[in-house]
Amino acid sequence: MTRIGLALRAFFRVLSDAAFAGRLTALLTGPAPEPAAREPTQPPAKPAPPKAVRSEALSLLAMLQREARLVDFLQEPIAGYSDEQIGAAVRDVHRDSAAVLERVFGLKPVLSAEEGSPVDVPDDFDASRYRLTGNVKDQPPYRGQLAHHGWEATRTALPEWTGGAEGVQVVAPAEVEIS
Repeated sequence: MTRIGLALRAFFRVLSDAAFAGRLTALLTGPAPEPAAREPTQPPAKPAPPKAVRSEALSLLAMLQREARLVDFLQEPIAGYSDEQIGAAVRDVHRDSAAVLERVFGLKPVLSAEEGSPVDVPDDFDASRYRLTGNVKDQPPYRGQLAHHGWEATRTALPEWTGGAEGVQVVAPAEVEIS
């Protein structure tokens, strides 16, 4: 019930009920009741902002840029450079990119045979491990020549993103040299 409604009910009852009017007078003229003890109120805790989530692909690309300058190399127009200049740049990018891939993925060949050597494909082969090309008949077993040994990762060790939401898409920060 609202306080206005309560006041109106009390008003009309005081007019028609002398005993109630006496009790209400004593209540209103007596000592004021102590307010009920309140628990100290604390403002509601603000929820923690959601943690920035970064694509693992961007993390890998950022590593390849930071450690091997791969993005710089691939984004550079190379038409104006000589083969010798490109070759010199490729050596560093190749070495440093290979180091990143080894550290993060520990790559190894799917098949240890030499490329060009004959290989047997098992009857129950996994299509994610073998890609058959050429004259493929409808039923295994297959025998063919190894065109590429494939690659598989022995681990995946990408670092966890610890940056903020503003930098989640940044592959490489702008570098500013202060003099």
